[in-house]
Amino acid sequence: MVLRELLSRTEQIDDLRHLFGALGFQAAWEHVPPGPWLGTAPAEAAGVVRAALVARHDAFRVFALEARDPERAVRAAAQRLAAQAERGLACALGAAPRRLLCAGWRAAARGPVIRVAAIPLERPLGSSLETLERFSPRPRETALALSLRVGEALASEAVTPRFFRAFRATLERLTDRLTAPRSRTERHALALTTFTRVLFLYFVQGKGWLDGDRRYLIRRFDDCVAARRPFHRRVLDPLCFGALNRPAAERSGAARALGRLPFLNGGLFEPTALERRHGAARWSNSDWRDAFDHLLERFHFSARETEDGDAVAPDMLGRVFEGVMDPAERRASGSYYTPAALVREIVRAGLEAVLVHRVGLAPPAAERWIHRGEPPERSPDLRHLSVLDPAVGSGAFLLGALEELTRLRCTGGEGPACAVRRDVLAHSLFGVDLSLTAVRLAELRLWLALIADASADPLTLARALGGGPAPAAPTPELERLTSARRKLFGLAGPAKREALAGLARAEAALARDLFRTGVAALERRVAELIAAAKDRDLFGRRRGLTGDERALLRRLRASRRELRAASARLEREGGAPFFAFESHFGDVLARGGFDLVAGNPPWVRGERVPLRVREALATRYATWRPARGRGFAHLPDLAVAFVERALELAAPGGTAALLVPAKLASSGYAAPLRRRLAEGARVERVAVMPAAGSAFAAAVYPMVLVTTRAEPTGREQVATALGARSATPLIPQRALAGDGPWILARDAMRVARHLAAWCARVGERWRPRLGVKTGADEVFLSAQPGPATRPAVRGRDLEPWRATPRIHLLWTHAPDGRPLARLPPDLAAALAPHLERLGRRSDCRAGPAWQLFRTALAYAPCRVIWPDLARRLAAVVPDPGIVPLNTVYGIATREPDDAYALAALFNSRWLTALARLQADPARGGFRRFNARVVRGLPLPPMSPPVWRALADQGRRGESDDAAIADLYQLDAADRRALAAAPDPL
Repeated sequence: MVLRELLSRTEQIDDLRHLFGALGFQAAWEHVPPGPWLGTAPAEAAGVVRAALVARHDAFRVFALEARDPERAVRAAAQRLAAQAERGLACALGAAPRRLLCAGWRAAARGPVIRVAAIPLERPLGSSLETLERFSPRPRETALALSLRVGEALASEAVTPRFFRAFRATLERLTDRLTAPRSRTERHALALTTFTRVLFLYFVQGKGWLDGDRRYLIRRFDDCVAARRPFHRRVLDPLCFGALNRPAAERSGAARALGRLPFLNGGLFEPTALERRHGAARWSNSDWRDAFDHLLERFHFSARETEDGDAVAPDMLGRVFEGVMDPAERRASGSYYTPAALVREIVRAGLEAVLVHRVGLAPPAAERWIHRGEPPERSPDLRHLSVLDPAVGSGAFLLGALEELTRLRCTGGEGPACAVRRDVLAHSLFGVDLSLTAVRLAELRLWLALIADASADPLTLARALGGGPAPAAPTPELERLTSARRKLFGLAGPAKREALAGLARAEAALARDLFRTGVAALERRVAELIAAAKDRDLFGRRRGLTGDERALLRRLRASRRELRAASARLEREGGAPFFAFESHFGDVLARGGFDLVAGNPPWVRGERVPLRVREALATRYATWRPARGRGFAHLPDLAVAFVERALELAAPGGTAALLVPAKLASSGYAAPLRRRLAEGARVERVAVMPAAGSAFAAAVYPMVLVTTRAEPTGREQVATALGARSATPLIPQRALAGDGPWILARDAMRVARHLAAWCARVGERWRPRLGVKTGADEVFLSAQPGPATRPAVRGRDLEPWRATPRIHLLWTHAPDGRPLARLPPDLAAALAPHLERLGRRSDCRAGPAWQLFRTALAYAPCRVIWPDLARRLAAVVPDPGIVPLNTVYGIATREPDDAYALAALFNSRWLTALARLQADPARGGFRRFNARVVRGLPLPPMSPPVWRALADQGRRGESDDAAIADLYQLDAADRRALAAAPDPL
């Protein structure tokens, strides 16, 4: 706080002596003539007005310069110091923005290297303050030693993609250096576990808590190298497993010899099950030298959560998590880093609903406490609130919940903050993830949250995490589970390992019950199918099973075998061989469930979900149902099942606050989920986030969905933005009921609902369909025309009223639409090398291998077409010879007038606005104008004069917006509503 205040007060170079005095230097003030000191040319080039010596330590001197070009001035001063081999630092003040510039030099093989750091004067970030703190001289430190440390601080690299690449490369290199266990996955897990501990220690040593030395690890490593001793066995193993995980009084002599070290009670410094089975990972000194040189000593580590990106801070670990994943693995798991600012707002929105529905506060009081920090007169007890992240990732949402619950409880009168934070971490936070990488990084971030701003003695900081007793559980197994989890935080060493074993036994007991229940249910279903097969019909013949029933019987028996095998493994090895909320968090569910379920569940498209998993999801979740029709595009996203499961895990009156794909508000496959939420829960917020691509560093289109597990009363209002609810737009929840998309712009929604009530829809008269599919574009498409080609258009080739063919399609069909029985010689020669591949196309089930698919639009004499992906509806009536491809939708009509009239309607601003309200978002402000969207568009009254007038507009290539608005009876307010909401998503 002192440094932050001094920086904000720094107006001129005279003030720098106070700043460096606070850092531990001896303040000074001696004028230095700029010209003779720097040289006339450098001083004039940088516009140096004056210079002064403002601080010193031994022979290390700090100079301040006032200059027109401050960065050029400090570089010139640092070069002067390097030329004279003087130890020192050059500083200047910059404007717009106000900043402190510091320059120093380091010796290198090719000559001195100048390094410059810029530190903001207004609202300096945590890493900037830590850079300044690293300038502080130590007692009896020589000028040379201080100069080397300052040079290292200035040379610390910023967090860039290079850090992610270095992290991943180092981790992979260490994994490859291990020889056991045989499985590379397990070797990777062992390497990650050890590397996570070392990362944590780098944050801790940055606080000065490892024997008071901010370079503790590299010094110990250098000592081992000099003495030819193995660093891993002599330092790292006793540090992790003999010192940091034990109170000082219980440490061995070898552990005490490592210096004054804190007791960090927790799972991070306890051997994992994999380490107990195979032994901890160990590497040679040369392997560690690579890790130190290529990663650990290249970057500056700050324990403060920050978004500035100029230090490796805990919140950066989420981006590390995404960065170390293969792109294919990320797509398969749907894992994406969530920015901290967005996490905070989602958690606040969820907690605001919890305070209302679970705690009983009035909505205005809950809003004031959440958003203004103003607690009610009698603050409720929040010690037993429970928060779950069902897909924890790198821990962003648990960390956000930790900070927000700590803030609420502290403003409500509890304290100190460090003790409250420990209590929240011990009793209120729960998380699950399939990825061990994610779990380790989440653990690391939560541990760092305890130490980041702690001012307590580090030897007593991480005491056993304690708290009040949990409510009694209703069954002996659940009671044992609750007791085991509660005791775990107060133990260390052997006692803690025994407590962990007790927790595993309690979870295993519940797992046995789940196995028995699951096997019994499967056996009943198998018995029902077999009994049905043995039934006899009226003629005395056994009924048997249908094909679907036989397939179901096979799956049921396979599932029964797997459950029995898992049960046997449980009895043989101990510990639950799976995760289940009902066993691992059974005590919480016995109390009704979690108060808040928050997170960013996996975004996995339906086609990436394995078939067996899809079958299980469709059986288990009522809202996860593939939409009618063929093709992967109709399969639900995995997030649909997560939303349903989140509400199941929430207690009555509990809340689910999730970041989900924005297409859940509009896609056809999400209609069952939307209907269930609108009719069977209280929807608190539906807020689509703009500019998601830049925030997420990924092409994702997120929406915040906050719902409470409670029956709606019919009077609920849904907020359509984050922040204080009283300042956000609201729409009635009853307006979200039905099977259609959720339209989140209030006035535009009113217009859309009114038109839907009295207008016919396009889909009631015509059927939109996709264009021609080749299944092998590189074979059938050509840039040049030929005797056997037809001009073709893709979505990108269409504009309102204009189709510009830029490619040509090898045409293999007869005029009647059927594939040619025999190809002409030229066409046969072109396709002959590819026939085997063409026969393997997924749509090629019968007929010649050279056939094309979905050719109806290519033969329609009258049609209107538009691009699937565009910023607006862009309709055109193409020439008869043009073939629309499968990025183009179209409608075949019987009469030319119909095609031209539809083009005039689709190109009007009103139908474009209505279509955008319902279309799924895509990259760059585009929307997907698929068949579902266009089918639902309203048609005006279709009297012959009206339709002829629209057709005339289409033939002229224009849409008369005023006339079309009159056809739809849109008044001025309706037109303003649609004009004001062109892009509600």
